[in-house]
Amino acid sequence: MKPSDVFYAWQKLILRNKPATILRKLDKMIQEDGGIFKDDPSYKEFRSLSLQFRISLLLEWKRYAEALAWLCLETEVNPTNKDAWAMKEQLKKQLRFSTEDNITTISNKLKAPIFMWGPVAGMRRLKAIIERDIILPIKEPEFYRAMNVTIPKGMLLYGPPGCGKTFIVKRIALMLRFNFVEVSPSTIASTYVHGTQEKIKKMFEDAHKNRPCLLFIDELEAFVPNRSRTDVSYHYQAEVNEFLIQLNNAYQNGIFVVGATNHLNMIDEAVVRPGRFDLKLFVGPPDLEARIEAFKQQLKYKAHKITKWLYLGEETENFTFSEITYVVDQAAREVANQKKDFIDLNDIMKVVTRTHAQLTDEKIRSYMR
Repeated sequence: MKPSDVFYAWQKLILRNKPATILRKLDKMIQEDGGIFKDDPSYKEFRSLSLQFRISLLLEWKRYAEALAWLCLETEVNPTNKDAWAMKEQLKKQLRFSTEDNITTISNKLKAPIFMWGPVAGMRRLKAIIERDIILPIKEPEFYRAMNVTIPKGMLLYGPPGCGKTFIVKRIALMLRFNFVEVSPSTIASTYVHGTQEKIKKMFEDAHKNRPCLLFIDELEAFVPNRSRTDVSYHYQAEVNEFLIQLNNAYQNGIFVVGATNHLNMIDEAVVRPGRFDLKLFVGPPDLEARIEAFKQQLKYKAHKITKWLYLGEETENFTFSEITYVVDQAAREVANQKKDFIDLNDIMKVVTRTHAQLTDEKIRSYMR
């Protein structure tokens, strides 16, 4: 397709007033990894033009806070993008935001971006959404409040077990520089009727003492089960109501609440309404990039002669992080029993072929409902 054809297609979308479609297509272009072409100058130019076009459209549609959020995200994820830095500073001045950024500050930012995902590899789309919708609004709230944009009060991660939900939340707390408090059903369950109600209140009080705090509630469905189900006891009514009261006031008290569940449909409907958990994200099994990095991390301190990382990643589709950990540990155990000096690809593949991924495409879809 010729460049003129591409711009004609964009022009038709704009004339038909399809902003959602346009932005969705541009988002895909901007967040696309690029694979082996990511360092190619033409690919970089294509991505840069896509970002500039997106920002221009947002400004034209008077969506200033969203444009600024994208520029803030771009300067943190790609700190060497000078065009994004210039556009960001210009927009901040246009919106009359005071800024303390001088040459030294910007230089320091170029050397030390704030988004430190560390060993959380792959899952680029998930990380981009979290950065744009959670981390930036919390770290730079004055920009969003000035545009009367609501800052998220909480986030809910759902999906199959063993896919890294807890690990992701810990990294978010680290990036926000929030204290991390984790609770699970076993830490709050009570054998007494309504005993849990007081423990829920105390849980939020303890989090308030550690503010700013990221309160991570694992297995959320056990705290606030869906009251419409016939197998849920009426005693849960008070517990769910208490949780809702505390959740409504949490963000004002310096608490950002993140819930995690394997069963989204088992959580009470009142809990997942907008205004409580504002962002709901599906965390599925690791993608190819994440699987490759998981194998590298697990084998980092083990003697091995593995170089075909791409092959390993391709042969373990739908494997969870937990299953990859098991595969490497089991292979290492068998190599030690055989008195071999190192792990090779065959040792890993022997375990892979007899392990099989517990998640099928159908099972993954069931967790998304």
